[in-house]
Amino acid sequence: MNTFLKDFSKYYIGIQTADGRKHCIRGWYLDQRFSHQECPKGYYMYEFREDDADENGYIAFVEPYVAVNHFGTFVARTKIPFGEKGNGNSLRIRYGHDY
Repeated sequence: MNTFLKDFSKYYIGIQTADGRKHCIRGWYLDQRFSHQECPKGYYMYEFREDDADENGYIAFVEPYVAVNHFGTFVARTKIPFGEKGNGNSLRIRYGHDY
């Protein structure tokens, strides 16, 4: 494993794009913010955002960059299909778990 990811937990998320396709994406999660320049070559860095309406502080969205309500960093080898058919730059996370 890449040394950058040594403190990350293995994590996977389930998302659904606007066209109805469902994706399960495996990666690594850590509840910290990193510069995207730190992302190892061959990996994609995303950020989790919590929902404004949820007072329990659950991960609600995955985005390329989160300015407010940042919940953590998610690194994957899979490129997430943002912007496809009106998704914009945010996808609601349907589920997420350690593995």
